[in-house]
Amino acid sequence: MQGLKKIIQSKSFSSLIGNGVGAFLGVVTFALLARVLYKEIFGPYLIFLAIYGIFETLRIGMVMNALVRNLAQSKTAAEEEEVIGSTILITLALTFIYLIVITLLYYIFKQLGLFVEYLFFFKWLMIIAVLSAPNNYATWFLNAKLKIISMSVIRIINQLVFIGLIWFYVKVEGSIYAVLISYAISHLVVSILAIFMGWSGIQFLFKYTRKRIIEVFHFGKFSMGTLMGSNLLRSSDTFIIGSTFLGSAGVALFNVPSRILEIVEMPLRSFAVTALPQFAKLYAEKAYDSLRLEFEKKAGLVFFLLLPIAFGSFIFADWIVLIIGGKGYSESAILLRVFASYMAILPLDKFAGVMLDTINKPNLNFYKVMIQLAVNIVGDFIGIYFFKNLESVAFVSTATFIAGMAFGYYQLNKHMGIKFANVLRFGWEEFKIKSLSIVNIK
Repeated sequence: MQGLKKIIQSKSFSSLIGNGVGAFLGVVTFALLARVLYKEIFGPYLIFLAIYGIFETLRIGMVMNALVRNLAQSKTAAEEEEVIGSTILITLALTFIYLIVITLLYYIFKQLGLFVEYLFFFKWLMIIAVLSAPNNYATWFLNAKLKIISMSVIRIINQLVFIGLIWFYVKVEGSIYAVLISYAISHLVVSILAIFMGWSGIQFLFKYTRKRIIEVFHFGKFSMGTLMGSNLLRSSDTFIIGSTFLGSAGVALFNVPSRILEIVEMPLRSFAVTALPQFAKLYAEKAYDSLRLEFEKKAGLVFFLLLPIAFGSFIFADWIVLIIGGKGYSESAILLRVFASYMAILPLDKFAGVMLDTINKPNLNFYKVMIQLAVNIVGDFIGIYFFKNLESVAFVSTATFIAGMAFGYYQLNKHMGIKFANVLRFGWEEFKIKSLSIVNIK
C-alpha cells in the first residue's frame, strides 16, 4: 500500500516510533523503581527529578527552540556553524552559572539549617548538570537537523543503561543514592557517545558570534520562561502535594498516572518535533497561507489520533495502573480517569505554543503558560484545602489546560487568522485521508 509506505517513511512516523520505544522504556523504568523502592524513598527521588527538571528547563528553553528555529532558517554551512557555536557557548554559560547558584544555596541552607534532609541533592544536581550537557545538546541538535533516528537512539541508550543499573544495582542497594549514581552514569555514557559522534557541537564552540548570541538570547529568554513555566506547571503539583499532609506517599501516588500521561505525550512530542522546523521554514519564506493550513491540519490530526487513547485510558484505568505501579498504587486509577478528561486537548494546547514560537511571538506563549501556572497553583491549594484529596488536584489540571488553550487560540486568530473550528474541520479531513490511505481505500 503506497499510502502506508509513505507514512512509514515520514519523519513524523520515525519520531513516533522512537518516542514510542522511549515511552515504553520510561514506563519500564518507572515501574521498576516503584517496585524496588519504598514510597518513602521513591517520593524524594521524584522531588529530586522535579528540582533537576527546573534547571534543565532553563537550558532547553534558552537554547533548544532557538537552535531548531535558526538552523531551519540557515542558508549556508557557515551560518549553521555560527548558530551551533553560539548556542553551545550559551549552554556552557548557563551550566556554569547554575553550578555557582547551587553551591551558594547549599552553604546558605546548611548554615541556616534549612532542608537538611535534602542537602545531599545539591551535590547530585551539580554532577548531573555537567554530565548531561553533551547528551542533551546532542538531542536538540539532532532534532533541529531532523535526524530523528539518531536522536531516538541516544535517548534509548540512556534509558537502557539506567534500566540495567536499576535491575543489577539499585534493586540490591535499595537506596536513593544508588538511584542517583545510576542516573548520573546513564547520562555520562550517552554524553561520551555524543562527543565521539560529533553531535555535541563542541567542535564549533569558537564559531560563535556576538550578533548570533544576542539573537538567540532575545528569542530564548521568552522560550526559557515558557518552558520554565511549563515545568513548574507539572512540578507544582508535586511540590504542593509534598508540602501538605498528603506527603511523599501522596507524591508517589499522584506521579503514577502522571507518568502514564507522559506515554500519551510521546506521540504528541513526535509530531511537535517535526512540525517546528517545517513551520519555521514556511514562516521564513512568508508562505503564511500554507503555514496556516499546515498548522490547522496537523494540530487537528494529532487531536483525533489521541482521542481514542484518552477514552481507552478512562475505561481501562484500573488495569493500566496495576501494570505500571503494581497493587500498591491501585488507588491511583481514579486519578488516571480524571487525567483522561484532558488528554485529548493536550495536542491542541501544545501546537498552539509551537505556532506562537514559530511566528516570533514567544512572549505570548510565555503569557499563555503563566496563565496556566496561576490557574493550577491557585486551584491546587483550593482543592486540597476544601476537598483534602488528590482527585481535586487532578481535576484542576483540566481547567488549567482549557484556560491556556483559550488564550493561545485567541492570539493565533488575532495574529495569523487561525480558527479553532478549522483545526477540528481540517484535522478530521486529514485524519480520514491518512486512515483511508493506510487501507488503500479511495
